[in-house]
Amino acid sequence: MDDRLVLMGSGDEMLLRFAASALPALPAGWTRDFLLKVDGWAKDRDPNTAFGASVEPLPFHGMSRYPYPANEHFPDDAEHRRYRSEYNTRPALRLIRPLGGSN
Repeated sequence: MDDRLVLMGSGDEMLLRFAASALPALPAGWTRDFLLKVDGWAKDRDPNTAFGASVEPLPFHGMSRYPYPANEHFPDDAEHRRYRSEYNTRPALRLIRPLGGSN
């Protein structure tokens, strides 16, 4: 398991493609099913969800709980930094203005 999460917003969808041509042929009349096992966390923008209105802090598999305590951090090695800079680039959308105060 790695900590490279797909960050998705409401209404987003994902397409998974892979080559199945290298798999063995099936007997006549058989069909093949595929199972995708996913592992992740959801932040639903609910006011009662910890950090529900933001992407950060990102969860990770080695955390003791979420939100994690100050002595725990999302991994900061070269592989995780590359993942964050290459894939976590989409700007967040603010679809509804805050009810009070200014932006």
